[in-house]
Amino acid sequence: MREIEILDGVFLTDLYCVYLSDIEAVVVSDLHLGYEEEMNLHGLFLPRIQRDHITSVMDRIIERYNPQRIIINGDFKQEFSKNLPSEWTDALYFIDRYDDRDLIFIRGNHDNYLATILSKKNIGMMDFYEDDRYFIYHGDRNMGIKKITILGHEHPSLVLRDRVGGVYKLPAFAFNFRRNVIITPSMSFFSSGTDLSQSLLSEEHFTPALKGMKPSCFRIFAITDEFGLVDFGYLDDLHSSGEQQIRDR
Repeated sequence: MREIEILDGVFLTDLYCVYLSDIEAVVVSDLHLGYEEEMNLHGLFLPRIQRDHITSVMDRIIERYNPQRIIINGDFKQEFSKNLPSEWTDALYFIDRYDDRDLIFIRGNHDNYLATILSKKNIGMMDFYEDDRYFIYHGDRNMGIKKITILGHEHPSLVLRDRVGGVYKLPAFAFNFRRNVIITPSMSFFSSGTDLSQSLLSEEHFTPALKGMKPSCFRIFAITDEFGLVDFGYLDDLHSSGEQQIRDR
């Protein structure tokens, strides 16, 4: 499926975004532009493909939904301690490419120096976005849960294991249906993601606001190449199925 409506006007999509039809907005998170250059500095040489991957997905989002607002919910760039040359180049390229939209930047833990880049385009940065219905923030700090809360930061993924030992990792949304909390997948090409069956069940997650939430309340929607967005059901059921598979091997 291309999208699944989980609440009235709130759509999870196979394009890594949440589409909020009532405010004509999309929410994406964890783009990590400049990742390749930071890895190069540490001796790992990667091809420069992150920007093209991000803009390719974003172009498809705009073609499909034509949002008036693009909400970037943290970690727009990669390097913590400074702005790398490629981060300058890629960030300004992104802003210029989508300057016909209202770009809203929410601070993430990787965005310590992003304000300097944004100031060149007279764009500010927010700690959160809030209106009558939505409360959106990155998630590295605990700002609470209210209304429909949308978080990034966790890089959620679903890990599937087959009977012969194969492992498949899929970027995923996690939706807490009791608290109306949505966790979005990373848009980064290089992000393998955090295994939800481990992080939420063991509370070894990176997002303080999730502490104490019952894993049984999370429903998992994973992005697949062949089938688009797939509803895999509740996290508890997935975990139980996985344990049964291991016992049956």
